[in-house]
Amino acid sequence: MINVKNLTKKYGSQVCLDNVCLSLEEGAIYGMVGENGAGKSTLFRCLTNLENYDGEVEMPNGVSVGYLSDTPFYYTYVTGREYIEFCMKASGKVLDKAALDEINSHFRLPLGKYATRYSLGMKKRLAIMTLMLQEHDIVILDEPFNGLDIVGTLILKKWFKELKSKHKTVIFSSHIISSLTDISDEIFYIHAGKLMNSFKGNVSAEEIEALIAENVL
Repeated sequence: MINVKNLTKKYGSQVCLDNVCLSLEEGAIYGMVGENGAGKSTLFRCLTNLENYDGEVEMPNGVSVGYLSDTPFYYTYVTGREYIEFCMKASGKVLDKAALDEINSHFRLPLGKYATRYSLGMKKRLAIMTLMLQEHDIVILDEPFNGLDIVGTLILKKWFKELKSKHKTVIFSSHIISSLTDISDEIFYIHAGKLMNSFKGNVSAEEIEALIAENVL
């Protein structure tokens, strides 16, 4: 579904991504792991066309892509509900209020309050809830588990599995290796802008940690 060929990204003379090649299929969950500054966020921004790059990213025509940055931005004096309504209109979607009420019965966000006054976890829940309502074909999430409590984590993992059952594609990064090994069909390790290795099937957190340690310690 997604073919990434020799993707390279430079900021001046600094190479942030170095000839990254990936093949990602529909109906699968892909995890990305790597130390801070390895290039994961830059890769995600390239995949969503938020950054210019050299190389190729091939996707089928007509697929919709949803993106969650590691630090969701909210305008001042915009309520949680207004944020959702704005994002739905921007993506050409119609807000299903019954679906919103159903999701929020689990997230329990005060949608009538300003989003900028939410805690980190609440801000992350609001952004995730919006992606859930938009129903994209491909969902790319940068550190989605960061700031979530146990309930939010369980909801997010359940949603990933539901997307997979609907033949949607999930790509996410996490520093919480157990979050990667629990639900990913394949895990990619990025180090210093290069794709170093990938893990398929049953892989332990210890195996991934050992590989990372070889490169950074």
